[in-house]
Amino acid sequence: MLPRVLSVEVISYRVKNFEYKTPIPYVDQHGEICVDYVDESPVLIRDITFLYEVEMDTDGNVAHAKGIDVANAYLMHLVLNRDHKCVSLQSRSLIHYFSFLNDREMKWNEIPHRQNKRPTYRFKRYLEDLCRSKNQDSKLGVSTCQGYMRCVVNFYRYMLARRYPFDNAPFEHQVISISTQASASSMQATQSINIQTTDLRIKAAKTNNKNGVPSRLIALSAFEWTELDAVLRKDRRILRNINGKETVGALAIEFSLIFLLMRYSGLRREEAVTFKSSLITKPTTEQIANGYVTFRIGLFCGVETKNGKEREIEVPAYLMMKLREYVLSKRYTQRRSLYEDANPDSDAPVFINNKGQRFSAGTLNARWGEIRKMVSKRLGRDFHHKPHNLRASYAVFRLYTLLDAGIPQSDAFTFLQNKLGHSDLGTLLHYLQQVQEDASGAEKAEHVYDYLFNLSEFEF
Repeated sequence: MLPRVLSVEVISYRVKNFEYKTPIPYVDQHGEICVDYVDESPVLIRDITFLYEVEMDTDGNVAHAKGIDVANAYLMHLVLNRDHKCVSLQSRSLIHYFSFLNDREMKWNEIPHRQNKRPTYRFKRYLEDLCRSKNQDSKLGVSTCQGYMRCVVNFYRYMLARRYPFDNAPFEHQVISISTQASASSMQATQSINIQTTDLRIKAAKTNNKNGVPSRLIALSAFEWTELDAVLRKDRRILRNINGKETVGALAIEFSLIFLLMRYSGLRREEAVTFKSSLITKPTTEQIANGYVTFRIGLFCGVETKNGKEREIEVPAYLMMKLREYVLSKRYTQRRSLYEDANPDSDAPVFINNKGQRFSAGTLNARWGEIRKMVSKRLGRDFHHKPHNLRASYAVFRLYTLLDAGIPQSDAFTFLQNKLGHSDLGTLLHYLQQVQEDASGAEKAEHVYDYLFNLSEFEF
């Protein structure tokens, strides 16, 4: 007797480095369906993850498999028509969504009249339950759930744009109006920004922060940054706990540079520790005059960006000079040699320990804890910031300079959204809220730093 089908699962299959040419299907003179291709140069797709529905038998083998064509077509659309370099987030989102539908025997294209029965709204409630879950094994972060929901909405928008004949709308559109401080040239004290969204937004848990900004997005104040900067560059002394006794120790130059890079370029932790030496260049006269060196990062150059998303970043020209000075030093050359002995075909990271290994996130967290103790001692109060708040500090301080330079608010948002790699404008609105509420006019002046940096800002 043949094994019977036991379960149906949604799985992913990753494909790398294949060429795509636009197909032209046609029926030949014998009535057979044939395929030709447009006379064009093929598109190299470096990395994409497709979705499949597989039937598993009682022996644990795959009895049948078929691609989820509608999802895979959308992923190909993002790569071919929207120039997405990486669609891993979209793939994961759709895997979660189609698995959710499969478990409940629902169809993605069957949209009942009652809103609470529609698959999109049920998936929203499901994600919100995962946000609130007390089970750490199943709990998902708010930003993760918001990302999944956003990708599902965009998938349906893609289908709506192609006039798919849904019986009812998969979601409803909403316009949210947010009041912000008006520009200096405006006669009004405030102005409104209208944001088009849907009623499928994941409602994040409320925060106890007085500003209503999640703690992970809190930027350092000017005073806090001054004290942290003194620890990173000037004193380079940290507090360590050795055998239960608090001891002052030296801060290695690598950690100073890592945290400065996060602060002035908005890098995430994983992006900083995987930053490659090949990205370090000598700034040109023009770049020094402009204040920044700009270039792209992503998996293509070995930098582990969030979800593999490629983006352009900016590094202050004088900080780039200090990084170049470091990678040319004997200290780094020795470490790089050890790294290349173990990894002969790999581009060496900038930040390597004395054993020739890339710094881990755990090591970075440990050093930050020691830095935080020293800053707390200097401040005379607790310094609670996480390394991720250096990224928020870059956003807030940079936004000040853009607005003060007369850049229109919408342009400033677009600029920072691209530099930070945010797919959602809502995250930037958290930063804007800090810009508005954080400081009076006099305090604001303390925050603003001239983007044409002085070399002394990066001297050790």
